[in-house]
Amino acid sequence: MQADQATATAPSSATPSTQTSLPAKAAGGIKVTEVGFGKSGDYVTAVAVIRNGTDQISSLQVSFAAYDAAGEVLGQQETSAPIARAGATVATTTPIEIKSGKVAKVTAEANVLQKQKDEHPSSTFVASGVKYRPGDYDASVTGKITSKYDQDVKDAYVAAVCRSAAGTIVGGGEDYFTVKSGGSTAVQVTVSGAGIKSCQLYPTLGGASSAG
Repeated sequence: MQADQATATAPSSATPSTQTSLPAKAAGGIKVTEVGFGKSGDYVTAVAVIRNGTDQISSLQVSFAAYDAAGEVLGQQETSAPIARAGATVATTTPIEIKSGKVAKVTAEANVLQKQKDEHPSSTFVASGVKYRPGDYDASVTGKITSKYDQDVKDAYVAAVCRSAAGTIVGGGEDYFTVKSGGSTAVQVTVSGAGIKSCQLYPTLGGASSAG
């Protein structure tokens, strides 16, 4: 795939249990549409939802940064987990260690590492039966993922995006799964955050995925 430097950002003002997401400026047809975070011990779980409005299949790197109310950087982390097919909406999440201070805002920037024309945009994964299962130390999201690929896929990526009763992102998690061509598989994604009322699963290819 061809490399590209298209970027997008989406600032988010938040407390550990509530946040406000703002749409990002488009760059190369890739948009970070929502950003949020959940607090868990000395970490925040940073979450971003990303829309690929192009006809390209794109390998993404997402850079998160956490700030306090005065604008000081408290922590930063990157992930290159998701691959976004043409027209797809994907999500990703990563923990950021916060050694001191209180997080007031998390930002996300999506960079396109590689891209090429998506010849099979209908090859997708579909999540169903998604349910949030609360727990004091082991909260999770369960569901079934059905493959519309004509090949078996190993190490596909799934992100859980969890929301408050108001619909704002307050937590999430990630995992990997393997599924046969045209088949389905059960997944259970460990999540962290506070004030979670519901969650969604965003399955997609990942940087470590292989088909055959």
